[in-house]
Amino acid sequence: MALKVVNISKSYGDLKVLDGVSFEVKEGEILCIVGESGCGKTTLLKIIAGIEKADGGNISLKNGRIGFVFQDVRLLPWKTVLGNVEFVLESVGMDKSRAVKVVKLVGLEGFEDYYPKQLSGGMQQRVGIARAIAIDPDILLMDEPFANLDALTKERMQSELLKIIQDKTVIFVTHDIDEAVYLADRVVVLSQRPAKVVDVIDIDLPKPRDRVSEKFLEYKRRIYDLL
Repeated sequence: MALKVVNISKSYGDLKVLDGVSFEVKEGEILCIVGESGCGKTTLLKIIAGIEKADGGNISLKNGRIGFVFQDVRLLPWKTVLGNVEFVLESVGMDKSRAVKVVKLVGLEGFEDYYPKQLSGGMQQRVGIARAIAIDPDILLMDEPFANLDALTKERMQSELLKIIQDKTVIFVTHDIDEAVYLADRVVVLSQRPAKVVDVIDIDLPKPRDRVSEKFLEYKRRIYDLL
């Protein structure tokens, strides 16, 4: 087991956001967390990352290094593609020469000297992913990383992500049911705020997945009915 979330609760003043959320994450799996906008998915991810503190409950993490991909990519505009990745490596004391390999892995070979403003949204998000995986995290947290992309680019990035992350343990937050069924080994379905776990669904389909197959659509309907 890579991570265990036990009875996590969180409130902001009188607003209760998370109410006893519990689930486990297996080694090497992609676990998607699905719920309506505003139900507390991002808050939960930030608590797992240690960015925010829970009011109650606990999180057990087998290994401690975490990579985080934000919805807004937060690139340093004065640094190149390569420079952005090198910056992260230097900040954790790792050899920055690793950056060249990682940039190639995410499909940006030839764009090492480009600045963020010269890149498309999809390419910027690739840099964000490169920065997160460059530190070789034990768990990769992804907060709706493709939410701001057009539909075709989004689907392309989902397919590319499966190649890039390989056997890493990933927790991927989304409100897009199609995205969750396409990517996940298991899907945690959250209720409306204050969020509780409604169900955890195993997606028993081979990858890459056919989005129009009857089984794929059945999983989508099942999750939709829970929300």
